[in-house]
Amino acid sequence: MGSKKFVQRVVLAAIVAVGCAAVASHAQTINNNGQGNNNGFFYSLFTSSGSSTLTLGSAGNYSLKWSGVGDVVGGKGWMPGSTQSIGYNVGFANGFNYISVYGWFTNPLTEYYVTEFGNLFTGNGAVFKGSVSSDGHTYNTWEHLQQNQPSIQGTQTFEQYLDAWGGSTMGSNHTVTTANHINHWKSLGLPVGSFNYQILATEAFNGASGSDNATVWHQ
Repeated sequence: MGSKKFVQRVVLAAIVAVGCAAVASHAQTINNNGQGNNNGFFYSLFTSSGSSTLTLGSAGNYSLKWSGVGDVVGGKGWMPGSTQSIGYNVGFANGFNYISVYGWFTNPLTEYYVTEFGNLFTGNGAVFKGSVSSDGHTYNTWEHLQQNQPSIQGTQTFEQYLDAWGGSTMGSNHTVTTANHINHWKSLGLPVGSFNYQILATEAFNGASGSDNATVWHQ
């Protein structure tokens, strides 16, 4: 996969077009694109092509199904995020590329991934910054500059912070201590701004079809 396609895919994962129909906060099913609140959690779904359905369960539970997608990113979490410890359980998942704690900072604008399942593709031009140990395993950290790409603030140039592990297991409770990643990025001299949204995100692309069921909560 070319780096240009990756760049477009990653940044677009955070975007829901302004013209999309609003989804009521009490809605239980979202098709293809939407953002809002449900049962005390924030949800986000983006689909570039193909089709997807995000079914919102109780509290932080969600199910996502997708078919023939160019890219799909969906899940539940918080708006805004924080340095909280996040618990999650992925009951099952197939056909995905990765499942991550995913979100944005503003001032400066930054996109970030803490990848729990799958091999995060960092793209050409990503700079390896070292590693951080957290919650019993080691993440490799990459920084990648996005130049004049779509974002939650329109077309911008901004950094990505990518902490890649990917070795989690399904059907068990796990923890992401977000503060460890934030402090690690700061120790590397990477600016950390104000939290925007923060979700447990399932992502799939390149024509993939699949489904998963996951639950996220504040520890």
